[in-house]
Amino acid sequence: MRAVRELRGAAKILLTVLLILDVVAAAALLTPLAGGRAAKLKEDEQVRQQLQDEKFQALPVRDIDKKIDEARGQVSDFYRARFPKVQSEVVTELGRLARENGVQLTNVHYAADDETVEGLRRLQMDATLSGDYVKVVKFINALERNKMFFLVGGVTLGERQGGAISLGIHMETQLRET
Repeated sequence: MRAVRELRGAAKILLTVLLILDVVAAAALLTPLAGGRAAKLKEDEQVRQQLQDEKFQALPVRDIDKKIDEARGQVSDFYRARFPKVQSEVVTELGRLARENGVQLTNVHYAADDETVEGLRRLQMDATLSGDYVKVVKFINALERNKMFFLVGGVTLGERQGGAISLGIHMETQLRET
């Protein structure tokens, strides 16, 4: 009997320890401390995401000096290809386009402004354009698609005689300084 009593005593101690552990575990789950781990994991994930966002935003800044030099080169190439250096190049190109499209370009007036953008001067042109309607349309399309930069600012209808029309046309381009 004595062994049974000792066994009962040990079982009571064991049950008491287990009951205390259950109470402690239940308290840990039900207190704000339990949410602490989840909150820390969530905060850690937010910090990781913020770090990824910052890295992504910093990528375009890498090698910025090389990108700036490349952009300057592209702008220089664009200026050389699209903007003439002297006004006579514009006159020659307008004459060529008029001849190729079968229209007459008369009363052309040129007016160059002071430097408008660094390295560029605006050249405004007003002219009278006459010819067959279809040829005039083709001329204006060729003008707008030309490698040399022309901006048609306005067209006013003049006289009409049979199939021929006369237009007043205002256009501009840029002359590069260097």
